[in-house]
Amino acid sequence: MVVRRGPRARLLLTLAALASLIVGYYLGQAWQRRPLDELSAIVYPTPRLIDYGELLATRTSGTDQPWRLFVVADTTAPKCAELLRHHALVHNRLATHAGIQKQLRLTLLAYDDPDDDQVAHFAGSLPWLDVLAAAPQELAELSAQLGIQPLTDDWCSPLQSNAVLVSPAREAWALVPHEAPVIMARNITTIIEFVE
Repeated sequence: MVVRRGPRARLLLTLAALASLIVGYYLGQAWQRRPLDELSAIVYPTPRLIDYGELLATRTSGTDQPWRLFVVADTTAPKCAELLRHHALVHNRLATHAGIQKQLRLTLLAYDDPDDDQVAHFAGSLPWLDVLAAAPQELAELSAQLGIQPLTDDWCSPLQSNAVLVSPAREAWALVPHEAPVIMARNITTIIEFVE
């Protein structure tokens, strides 16, 4: 004997099946790890240890070290203000990954050695930005380790706006090219999720 279900029971079973498919799809997307070879960032085969020296001594105290995205700039160059706005968009794109957004800091190597007032004028009060103001020769060693030497005649051009992603363990993991904010955010998120 075949038991027939009423239309209400069939509707509920159909809705439950659809809901489980939708939930499964979104959970699968959330847990899926993207392979690093699909990124536009250049992921180093082995991470390189970076020595900050005294440049970040006041910014790295405590146990919770941030991920850092290093760029070189001149805070007086108009293109560098545009670069900062671009990175603000990247930071906003990371909002879907609040944990990563919270632990990532843009670290700008300011080759023009700005004073505190110039830094405040350039950066405002962005909580995710560190401006390292020092004499160019002091920044040169860190830049050389990172592989992002400045082109002083063309500050913050797209060719010079690439960034290097460094882990809390001070290991350089990738060169992140200057691209659309959504692509940069995806690259950063994928690399950090892979490392952690």
